Amino acid sequence: MKQKQTSLLFAAFVLLVMSSCGSVKYPEMLMFETVQTELAVIDTLPLLTIQSDDILSITVTDEKPENVLAFQIGREAQGQGAAGENALGVLDGYRVNEQGKIYLPYLGEIDALGKTVTELREELQEDLLRFFPKATIQIRFMNFRVTLLGEVNRPNAYIIPNERLTVLEALGMAGDFTPYAKRNEVLIIRERNEVREFIRLNTQDKALFTSPYFYLQPNDIVYVAPLKAKKYATQGDFISRYSGILFPLVTLVTFFLGTRT
Repeated sequence: MKQKQTSLLFAAFVLLVMSSCGSVKYPEMLMFETVQTELAVIDTLPLLTIQSDDILSITVTDEKPENVLAFQIGREAQGQGAAGENALGVLDGYRVNEQGKIYLPYLGEIDALGKTVTELREELQEDLLRFFPKATIQIRFMNFRVTLLGEVNRPNAYIIPNERLTVLEALGMAGDFTPYAKRNEVLIIRERNEVREFIRLNTQDKALFTSPYFYLQPNDIVYVAPLKAKKYATQGDFISRYSGILFPLVTLVTFFLGTRT
C-alpha cells in the first residue's frame, strides 16, 4: 500500500511539473496604459545638427546644366563615394570631415559642424547666388539609419528618408514587439559627438512622449530585451510537443509501480 501511494504521488508530481511548464503566462501586452483623453503640447522636437562623419546629399540645380558641371567634376574628383547624377548636376554623399568641414566647387571649404541642414542650405544658397543667380541647392542627411534588435518581428537596419523619426515609428517599421518583448525597458544606444549614451524607455508610460529620446537620431540602436517568460515558454513548447509520448509513459510507470504493491 505504501509503495502504491508513493507511485501515485510520484505520478501526480510529474503531471504537476509538466502542466506548470506547459502553461506560461504571457506578459502584459498593453502600451501607454496611463494615457487618457487629453491634449499635449509637442515640445520635444529634436534640433538635428550636422556632426563629423555625417553624410550629406547636396543637390545643385540651374536652368543651364553647364553652369553646375563644375560641381559634378569636383564631386567625382573627391572620390567620397558613389554619386547620383542628373542633367542638372547633383552632389551627393559628401562626408563631413573630422574638422566639421566639406568642400564645394566655387565655394571652397565650408564649415558645416553644428549647423542644421536648413541653416547650411541658406548659407550655401546665398554664396552660390554670387556665381549663378538662378541656381538652387538642396541638402539632406544620407546617413539617417537606425538599427532595431531583439524582440521585434523584423530586426534590421533601416534607412530613413527624412529627418524626424520616433521610437514608435521605428518599432512599427520592425513589425512591432514580439509577445515576449520587455516593453518597459527599451534600450536606446546613441553615439553623437564622441559620446555614447545608454537610455531605457518605458513604452507603457505616457512619459515616453515627453522624453528627449522619443525622437531618434542618426545611427541610433534600439534594443528590445526578452522577458524571462520566453525561457519558460520554450520549455513549455518542448513539453507540449512531446506530451503524446510523456503522458503514456508516466501512466505506464505508475501502473507498473502499482502492480508491485
